[in-house]
Amino acid sequence: MRVIFIAAVFLVFTVQQVMVMAGDPEKSLPKQSKEEPTFHVAKGVDVNGSLIKYYKRGLDYAVDYFGNYGPYHIYLFGPKDEKSVRSIFRDRAKSRVNPEAKETGEEQIAEFLKRSNVVKEIKSILAGESAGGLTWTQGPVRIYEDVSTNATERAKRPIENTWGALHEYHHVFQIAHSGAEEERTSDKNSNSWMREGMATYSSAKFMENLKFIDLKDYMLELRKFGANISRPGINEFISKNPDYRLDNETYWDEGVAPQVYYMIGAWATAYLIHAKGIDEEIVLRDWWYDIIPMGRAAAFKKHMKISLKDFYKEFDAFIKKPDQEVMKIFGKD
Repeated sequence: MRVIFIAAVFLVFTVQQVMVMAGDPEKSLPKQSKEEPTFHVAKGVDVNGSLIKYYKRGLDYAVDYFGNYGPYHIYLFGPKDEKSVRSIFRDRAKSRVNPEAKETGEEQIAEFLKRSNVVKEIKSILAGESAGGLTWTQGPVRIYEDVSTNATERAKRPIENTWGALHEYHHVFQIAHSGAEEERTSDKNSNSWMREGMATYSSAKFMENLKFIDLKDYMLELRKFGANISRPGINEFISKNPDYRLDNETYWDEGVAPQVYYMIGAWATAYLIHAKGIDEEIVLRDWWYDIIPMGRAAAFKKHMKISLKDFYKEFDAFIKKPDQEVMKIFGKD
């Protein structure tokens, strides 16, 4: 089954909020949120309740797997009611108010609503354009937001709706457990392939667990034609770009981020789990706990039993093999 989900759009601004774990003062982890994820739905978008229902199907699964981090706000917009859209944006501004700031709450709200990107986003919503993904805020008020500018269309595709919720929430967990305020080349942050590839793999695996897709079929489709991510697929991309580097962070600007970070990154994740025999929960979740305390390279080597340098070399030789050969890793399960 082929599906389409909204790819994540990241704004790399944040202040890492951590807590010292009892009994281990050298290791710090983000504090889980006591707040449940909050939905903000524009009028006319979720007429029969199915939009939230099928979004929560994915979100609840992901929160159960990764833990509850937030505050997490889900914004589901549509073009039918301008007054409702503007009211939700005002609530969005209120959620970002910093009580310690010199400016009053009303001044902070007014400043947010006047931002050029906010004005542009509202216009996009009212025009019925489809965009969105995950963002998070900078500063002492740390908030994660998943925004769909045309959720009316999302409501028509319940399977994709669930898939997208799974993908985006994995990013919430990842961002919480890496130095996302730093460049992705920083050892305290995570590489793009780690974020996008692992979230692509995890959401596909969870969709299989929910009995919506077959993971092996999906991974093969990534190689053949790009599945639900983009075109071309891995095979064609590598044939034209044999010298690509999984750890190269410039591909966002070069237009091949889908092929490298999402697709090849998903296969790198699968290789760790299915070929190297590393437990799924370690790859998708547990090793992230050590990125901030230890650094990315040390944490990777500790949990994956191989250095990043050696992994890149080993995986590069693997991913260039024919489909029939690479698919054998799934037979070991």
